[in-house]
Amino acid sequence: MDAQKVGRRIQEVRKARGLTQAELAQMVDLSTKYISNVECGFKTPKLNTFVAIANALQCDANQLLSDVLDVTTSQESGSISRKLQNLPVDEQRRLLRVLEVMIEER
Repeated sequence: MDAQKVGRRIQEVRKARGLTQAELAQMVDLSTKYISNVECGFKTPKLNTFVAIANALQCDANQLLSDVLDVTTSQESGSISRKLQNLPVDEQRRLLRVLEVMIEER
């Protein structure tokens, strides 16, 4: 597992939630230094610690592992599909046309 990629993702989610390293550390009963080491990729948390971090960040573990999991792409596709369904039909069609153009230009 690429600890730097996972650490970077944890940092991104933490910042998006408006939390400091100290706040996250307190939520999961760890030191701020440990959280820093995880985010920098110097430490790989044990499974129970990883789950505690995901729970504290209120995110799916797959989101934190998205850069290292091959199956994440299909899950993200499903997520995008659900988001599209919530849009008005005209916006759905517009976005699908954009995607088709992008795929054709590859």
